[in-house]
Amino acid sequence: MDRREHIARQAAGSVDDVIEAHERGEAVDPVDVAVMQANLRAAQKAGFHPFELDQYRRTAPERG
Repeated sequence: MDRREHIARQAAGSVDDVIEAHERGEAVDPVDVAVMQANLRAAQKAGFHPFELDQYRRTAPERG
């Protein structure tokens, strides 16, 4: 796994963590949201479009 893919997987994982907590009805921790936003910014700077991150997500929406 190269650095770019690692950044994408981190961003996707943090998005999944926040989504899954929300779906379980848990309060989403502001720190988790800040981590997610930072990871998404890093992925964007690495050249990823947000839809490209879906391939690494556990909770990816179906697009068709």
